[in-house]
Amino acid sequence: MEHLLSQLNSKQREAVEFCDGPSLIIAGAGSGKTRVLTYKIAYLLEQGLPPYYILALTFTNKAAREMKSRIADLVGEKKARQLWMGTFHAIFSRILRNEAERIGFTPNFTIFDSSDSSNLVRLIIKEMQLDDKVYRPGAVHNQISRAKNGLITPGMYAQNREIIEYDRASKRPQLFEIYQRYQNRLKAANSMDFDDLLMYTNILLRDNPDVLEDYRNRFQFVLVDEYQDTNFAQHLIVKQLAELHHRVCVVGDDAQSIYSFRGANIDNILKFKSTFPQTQIFKLEQNYRSTQNIVNAANSLIKKNKEQIFKEVFSENEEGEKIEVVSAFSDFEEGLIVANKIARMRYEGHTGFSDVAILYRTNAQSRIFEESLRKKNIPYVIYGGLSFYQRKEIKDIISYFRLIVNPGDEEAFRRIVNYPTRGIGDVTVGKISESARLHNVSLWQILSSPLQYNLDVNTGTARKLALFHELINGFIAGNETQNAYELAQTVLKNTGIVKEAYEDLTPEGMSRAQNIQELLNAINEFVSERQEQGEEDVRLVDFLSEVSLLTDQDTGDDEGNEKVTLMTVHSAKGLEF
Repeated sequence: MEHLLSQLNSKQREAVEFCDGPSLIIAGAGSGKTRVLTYKIAYLLEQGLPPYYILALTFTNKAAREMKSRIADLVGEKKARQLWMGTFHAIFSRILRNEAERIGFTPNFTIFDSSDSSNLVRLIIKEMQLDDKVYRPGAVHNQISRAKNGLITPGMYAQNREIIEYDRASKRPQLFEIYQRYQNRLKAANSMDFDDLLMYTNILLRDNPDVLEDYRNRFQFVLVDEYQDTNFAQHLIVKQLAELHHRVCVVGDDAQSIYSFRGANIDNILKFKSTFPQTQIFKLEQNYRSTQNIVNAANSLIKKNKEQIFKEVFSENEEGEKIEVVSAFSDFEEGLIVANKIARMRYEGHTGFSDVAILYRTNAQSRIFEESLRKKNIPYVIYGGLSFYQRKEIKDIISYFRLIVNPGDEEAFRRIVNYPTRGIGDVTVGKISESARLHNVSLWQILSSPLQYNLDVNTGTARKLALFHELINGFIAGNETQNAYELAQTVLKNTGIVKEAYEDLTPEGMSRAQNIQELLNAINEFVSERQEQGEEDVRLVDFLSEVSLLTDQDTGDDEGNEKVTLMTVHSAKGLEF
């Protein structure tokens, strides 16, 4: 192990070697944070701790993959594969599937992404006949999300006078009822949203002492990346798991806390020593990435922070160019100045387009830069735009998979009941929904027993619904015997999706066909990878569990192309140009 530790500076080495209690590693930008986390895990393994006793939590799947790859290079693929390493949502969705029945779900529950959740909120607002200009779906969904991240259930929400007064002042007194209906619909559909994964994990650990004891014993060392970005729910999970053995190491930088609008609580890192009083604090202050001018400018701003864990970041790199500040009379002129600067730098051979990033505060600000770049014929890509799994044709197919695995999934049902077109219109879906509401059952149950639930449709429509029901039931049966790739091929063929895609010879149609083929490739690769790891039955639910937890940072396109990157400051965190 000495040959590995010798690659670290003295501060990094101290942080890696301390394993006898709680530790907080304050890691300035470019200070080798990932290297320290990676080497600490490798160090624990070399000290004899079995990999399946180590829990390492990250904020993106990309970060988890990168760390696992580096650890594999250090200690071997077999040990790296046995680590409990992934995002909070990935790790705890895995635990929730194992313990699903304890919280009233089945193990094949569906995970709603943000667009699924927003669609459900929008539908409930419409059903309640509320003004969507007052009850804006995005704002309502954000309020529900904040409540869940604060571990406030609908019942607690209704009892919280401060929240109720806030809703009244915001002219949204029925927000509680929307939250209650939203949660009821998710539960009825055997589904969770992203925030539920954390809320239900806390409920599981709180209400089941034997489960908490089991995972405390299992996770004998807990490591967390980007701790300044954790919310109340995440902090409480970490606290519960490490409360007895205190073998916990968190890494972060209070000066890089930028997600308070998503519920991140900077006090989690500032007051970590209050949670674990024996905490040892290590500071990584040498920046290996930036020039001295950039580090000095950053330090001058960070010093203005009122509450912080003091550190003095320094760089031994070259002094570098001065930071240039340019004032423009308008956003139009600003866009023009930036485009001209990029064109000139490339013409003079100083840089390629892919080395350049334009950062802005909100997505709406990209428009003026896009127009300026287009006028200069400068190629660009918007980071965090529509990811592969958010494209319509892909979401449609994924919805088929979701309904097969979990027939109670209402959002998936609505999306595909008439895709490809089979003559089942909105009026019919409305009747199914109303019948489901009256009898307090799922849409699929209405379709399974239309006579029992007095579904009022004509003979022709009844026949179409029966054919759709028969089609999905066939796939459900196939799910028992076929692996994910085989069943995906069956679904695409028997629904007519592939035929429809390949018959559309427009550029848009050809692009959709390519995306569908790429999805099949992804499923095939997923199955092959799992089989190589010794898994025999790789089912559709396994693939869905993987893709439903992808974040924006995990699904960027156009990597490696010679294009200027446009992104928000938040999206840029952790990237280099």
